[in-house]
Amino acid sequence: MNPNDRMNDMLSRYGEVCTRAQAARILGRSPKTVRAMLEDGRLETACAGEMVDVRSIAAYICQPKQADFEAKVRRSGRVWAV
Repeated sequence: MNPNDRMNDMLSRYGEVCTRAQAARILGRSPKTVRAMLEDGRLETACAGEMVDVRSIAAYICQPKQADFEAKVRRSGRVWAV
């Protein structure tokens, strides 16, 4: 499934935003992990931080390794040359 198809499918299923608990179920992770993913930028918040943006969940599902690596780099504070 290409990223656009996944995003359209998820938007039709869940709408624009979902709760943190729903995000945890979608990703198969714990709510605590979803909270950490929101804090380090792997997922984006909506509605003043109360909800999770479904587009960011779709983007994460399409490229989890890249998102995890970028979050790790941000946490470490190192600058990587590419």
